[in-house]
Amino acid sequence: MIEPLSWIAQVPTGLIAGMAAGLLHFSTLHESVRLLTSGRMSRAFAAQGARFGLLLVVLFVLAKLGPWTLLCSAPGMLVGRSIVLHRLRQETS
Repeated sequence: MIEPLSWIAQVPTGLIAGMAAGLLHFSTLHESVRLLTSGRMSRAFAAQGARFGLLLVVLFVLAKLGPWTLLCSAPGMLVGRSIVLHRLRQETS
């Protein structure tokens, strides 16, 4: 059983977990696009399913830890997305 955290612990936990989930989610999105453009449709759809399944599990666990954990994971995911986009822009320039 997952016990809810105190609200003081929920905020940093949500931010850190959200950032990690965002990094993983958007990095694998880039790989899924590569698979789709190379014609590997079945692997791309499997990667998409795994990506969404993992995100669903992470969000479920965060919700069990408390409401602030789940709410603070959203800005963390956006930070993770920004990091991935920044890295990709540096690679292409």
